[in-house]
Amino acid sequence: MEGVLERRFNEIGARVKFTNLSRRDLQSDLKIVVDVKRDKNGEFFEVASDSFENIVIPNVVPKDRHLLLIHKDDSKRIINKVKFLCGHDETHWFAASIPESVRNVVDVDSAKQALKPKEVVLVESSKGLTKSKPKAHLHRNSARVRQGEWFFIPIERNFNQMEILKNEPIRRGRGKPHVCEELVRFGGNTVMVNSRFPNGITVGEYDNLIKSDPKMAKFPWRRMTRDMKVFVRGKIRHPDHKTISLRIWHEVIPNEETKARSNRNLAFLD
Repeated sequence: MEGVLERRFNEIGARVKFTNLSRRDLQSDLKIVVDVKRDKNGEFFEVASDSFENIVIPNVVPKDRHLLLIHKDDSKRIINKVKFLCGHDETHWFAASIPESVRNVVDVDSAKQALKPKEVVLVESSKGLTKSKPKAHLHRNSARVRQGEWFFIPIERNFNQMEILKNEPIRRGRGKPHVCEELVRFGGNTVMVNSRFPNGITVGEYDNLIKSDPKMAKFPWRRMTRDMKVFVRGKIRHPDHKTISLRIWHEVIPNEETKARSNRNLAFLD
């Protein structure tokens, strides 16, 4: 079975390695984990599972270098399916979890559509860009711009110069930040972030942590904002993606990956 799966990954020019689930993943009730790792030969996909017999790859698009991977968990009365879009985006391989709430994800195109937040779907529909249209999945189309997991939707709005922050990072989880030339944020919750708490803890939780373990105060902490409204303009930079330039203000919206059970630990930070 692993040989069949390996050939499917080879069709998009990717290497893949198979391994058993870690103890931590087993304790979290995950049946499969798909990640991108690196060795001396470069990047490869690592697929960890409790049963490789339950994995199928129903759709491969070699020209686009994407495939859809599905894990069927039939250990319970109701069969649960966990789906991943695996592919190549500009310079690197990626694996994105598809939210379980989205039905009818049967191929690469429907998986890409499932990762779009409702705001993106609405603005694309208003421009006549449905999932069947080739331009609907481009990095940039008439409705919005995409860089990695972030979508940028143009808005007609101006901000006071005092509200504009310069060269501000936005990120989710442990991912590398995207740095925005100009950024304005509203709302959200202030959190304290470090390597042990990459998604942040509230200021109250931080105060309690320091009281119970004063040594934690010596760690490098950064005050950030979580789950806010964010608007950006200018150049958006990231080491793994081409720099994009936004002439007018755009609202920043993350893709739907955070709604997948396997990625529930991701958070929108800036």
